[in-house]
Amino acid sequence: MGISRRNALLGGSVLLAVAAGTGLELVDHAVLPGKGTLDEALGRCDAPPPALPAAAPPPPATGSFESRRRGRTVAYALSSAPSGDRPLGVCLALHGFGSNPLQAVNTGNYPRLLAASSAPFVLAAADGGDGYWHPHATDDPLGMLFTEFLPLLASRHGLQVDRVAVAGWSMGGYGALLSALTYRSQIRYVAASSPAIFRDYADAERVNPGAYDSQADWDRHDVTARAAELAGLPLRIDIGAADPFAPAVRRLRDRLPDPSVVTFTTGCHDGRYWDSVGPSQVESLTKALA
Repeated sequence: MGISRRNALLGGSVLLAVAAGTGLELVDHAVLPGKGTLDEALGRCDAPPPALPAAAPPPPATGSFESRRRGRTVAYALSSAPSGDRPLGVCLALHGFGSNPLQAVNTGNYPRLLAASSAPFVLAAADGGDGYWHPHATDDPLGMLFTEFLPLLASRHGLQVDRVAVAGWSMGGYGALLSALTYRSQIRYVAASSPAIFRDYADAERVNPGAYDSQADWDRHDVTARAAELAGLPLRIDIGAADPFAPAVRRLRDRLPDPSVVTFTTGCHDGRYWDSVGPSQVESLTKALA
């Protein structure tokens, strides 16, 4: 009888538990390394694949501009539904750490979903670097989005920048929440996927040194501490139950005025999970920007 990779991994995990007593529990709580392997073995990363339209989307449009806020040339990418004569709004797509605009507009199968729909918006992503989307001494990616990129989308591409939503994944999910706190009056909807939220400054420094310049920088941009300010904002937060950021997101959920905006389902911190929630996110964004 053949042994599947999952069963082999699970068997190894069971042996670890037997040999080490509480070893399995320590791995499961990330005290010992190997949680990702354990999650795979137990099926915790098996987010259900979505049903997708058959038609392939057109390739994204690309461009660049000089950003004073970031002090450099910034690349961007656009992906949209067929517009006809309809004016289109904008959904800003915020990429994750180590990612880029082209990857951002392709996350969650958004282009394929948009190509088969009548969604009234263009998905627009600009390069925000790896600074967790908040202002630093010489780099302000969030300011770039709202004071430079959106005006460019209006002047260069004829888009309606008074109809703006924000979607983001991982670091970009955190950035989407931060944008709602910083530019609330300009935003109609936020869809944050697997937001990379830390429990405190020490946690951020351990996982991603340099994400915040100092304790004071962390305090200014801690979305959990400012959760009450999200009251009344059209918002959804989707995260896999096995995501390493899930404990911090549960802490955020418990402080939100409406905890029901946070949904935990099967999945890890990966593209399989983001694909699984993509269709319902595009539906929510479409209703918000209609």
